[in-house]
Amino acid sequence: MRFQLHCLMGVVLSAVLATQLGCVHKPIKIRTLDGATGASVEGADVRQHSARLFAFFPSTAPAPKTSAAGEIDLVLNARGTNLAILRPGYVPTQVAIVPEPSGRASAPPSECPTLDVSPSNCVEFERLAKGTTIEVHLTPTVPRTVRVCVRSELALPLADAEVIAHAGLFLPKDGVEAQWGLPALQRTSTNAHGCAEVTVHGGLRNYLYVRAAGRVSERLSLDAFAAHAQIDVTLRVAEFKAAVVRVIDDATGYPIKNARVELGKELDGIARDPNGWSVQTDTNGCTPAVLLPNANSLSVSASCERFRSSRKMIAWQFVRAGNPIEILLKRK
Repeated sequence: MRFQLHCLMGVVLSAVLATQLGCVHKPIKIRTLDGATGASVEGADVRQHSARLFAFFPSTAPAPKTSAAGEIDLVLNARGTNLAILRPGYVPTQVAIVPEPSGRASAPPSECPTLDVSPSNCVEFERLAKGTTIEVHLTPTVPRTVRVCVRSELALPLADAEVIAHAGLFLPKDGVEAQWGLPALQRTSTNAHGCAEVTVHGGLRNYLYVRAAGRVSERLSLDAFAAHAQIDVTLRVAEFKAAVVRVIDDATGYPIKNARVELGKELDGIARDPNGWSVQTDTNGCTPAVLLPNANSLSVSASCERFRSSRKMIAWQFVRAGNPIEILLKRK
């Protein structure tokens, strides 16, 4: 009897908590359509995640995909939910399932079995009856070839300069672009005339990296050149200063041994800058002498086990020989 009472109390408590936390169980269907042709879109990832600040990006775990009919069955487990719909060839799209506004009576569920949420891609949870099909129109990206011509300060063509083009925001590493509904990174080099071709994807945020050893790298937003078939880039010769970086425990002030200090490591999976490096600190928390280029945006990162990584912006003009650059790391 006591066991049954405990079980009953557990069920009641779980129900109360579920109600307070907004936990629900409502099956729905998502149908993805091409925004230009109206055709079904097969193979789109549909990722469900919490509706909170900075939660646009879902997890990188495998996600269910839409069928040949562009459909997928989902179960909403909260009144506030984000659905991220990702497929290469289309602009990444988010559908927001939101609770009814505070102080307003719940709207009755829609009697229509199919609900088109475009163009706002937002719908109140209470409007969705069980089994409702939500139609989402995906915007196709428009690929276009752009010619990149790289020159020196003397307007001479630079051969073998590295040209990297990618679309979207920061990625954790190379090779995961498709999981995020983005085209693959493009890597190429300039020819003897200093030129290379890349593909720009209209509808996405496009970025271009142009780099060469001994020269200041350039990072451009291709959105600013959307109407141009050719982009001219000048890579100036870099000036370098030798410096030592010292990594310190923020709590104790003691040096940190075997910390990893890096320059030119990108945040979005792009390979290290040709002028970059990666070194470790000694028992005094110091790196060997390293070279810092006079770049527009110069930053050095430090990381170590049991510490939080840190990135420090450096004003190149204030770098002085004999004055170590200090980076403080906080314990995890």
